[in-house]
Amino acid sequence: MRSVNFSSDNLAVQWQYVKRNLGDLGVLYQFDDFQLQAHRVIKDLMQSCVNEEFALQIRANRYEHAPNRLDERQGTYERSFTTTFGTSRIKIPRLRYNNIKVHYSLFKKYQRRQNKFDKAVVLSMILGLSVRKQRRFFKSFIGDAISHTTASRLIRSLEDGLQEFRTKPIEDKYKYLFIDGLWVKVKDGKLKKKVILFVLGITKDNKKEIIAFRLAKGETEEEVTALLNDLYRRGLEGKALKLVASDGAKGIKAAINMVYPYAKWQLCYVHKIRNLLKHIRQKTQNRKGIMSQARAIYATKTRRQAEKRFDKFYLKWKDIEPYAIKCFKDGCYDILCYYEFADDKNLISSTNHLERDLEEVRRRIKIQGYFKSDRSTNLWTYGIISQFRQEEQPEVMPKHITIFKEPKYKSVQLS
Repeated sequence: MRSVNFSSDNLAVQWQYVKRNLGDLGVLYQFDDFQLQAHRVIKDLMQSCVNEEFALQIRANRYEHAPNRLDERQGTYERSFTTTFGTSRIKIPRLRYNNIKVHYSLFKKYQRRQNKFDKAVVLSMILGLSVRKQRRFFKSFIGDAISHTTASRLIRSLEDGLQEFRTKPIEDKYKYLFIDGLWVKVKDGKLKKKVILFVLGITKDNKKEIIAFRLAKGETEEEVTALLNDLYRRGLEGKALKLVASDGAKGIKAAINMVYPYAKWQLCYVHKIRNLLKHIRQKTQNRKGIMSQARAIYATKTRRQAEKRFDKFYLKWKDIEPYAIKCFKDGCYDILCYYEFADDKNLISSTNHLERDLEEVRRRIKIQGYFKSDRSTNLWTYGIISQFRQEEQPEVMPKHITIFKEPKYKSVQLS
């Protein structure tokens, strides 16, 4: 049987095959008819809301001779409005004398798309669709889409949320911090590599969240100090902070000592293991033995046992792979700080909690290739992080349903 590719890139194409096959079977007619009826109902509902709100604001129904009316109707004009059900043509009544300004709850002035539809477009791009592929996706499912230029402009709607994320006060409730960077390509005059520095915090009740990020030129002391100083200024003074974990970048370690001098620094053992693997010269002969014994060092229950295993490991391999073992020995005791926190040692022994989020960020921004500006990089990064927070929040179902008395004039607003 031929396998079917249902990836996000190919989903719209596969849907067309499904519709064609269902049509041959005589099944699709009823389904499409249901869609058409649903779209027609939504269109009629919007049209009735527009007519009702217009009549309320001019104080007269259609063909009604009311003495206190504020204006008169003079024909209509058509206005397209796109929702998650598709695009509808709505007839908007005209005013004869323009004595008043008519406002509608369905849409604002010059608005042509439902806010929920715009959010769906932004979400599709944040979840991994390219700016142009989202057009094919929505065109296939609802019969209409927006241009890639408009989609790019919608991404800029995240600016208010980004500004709030950067400036909101931070509660001083974190006992552990993880710092790591993700390298991306940004076109700043010419194509350059820059790093996005992330800070993930773990609260007293072991809840994890990314609390800050900053686009920087490198993992230097100056750049990391600026990020940590911003956290301190916004309220994270470190009164409950016990440990900060990162990779072996000297700039990060120096910045931590500058801003949070009383918190212990933990070198991530996963980064240390990766560095060891990179420097092994005879990989075919020595890699398996060295890596298995190196990992066993950090699988012990106590720090004393880990130090004994390291001494044996060092004596066995120092002459066989001198450069790799020398690099592994440098800072080896900085890795073992997590043994001082017995209850949380498995939680803080590495920066894997942050690494998993960075891998997801890397996967979603990979479709971009490179960013056209620092602004674009920050907006995309914030959009992805905000989606993480929404996914982690449990959906709360209402416990009670309140039934209100039906009003005399019904007004429906599509969110």
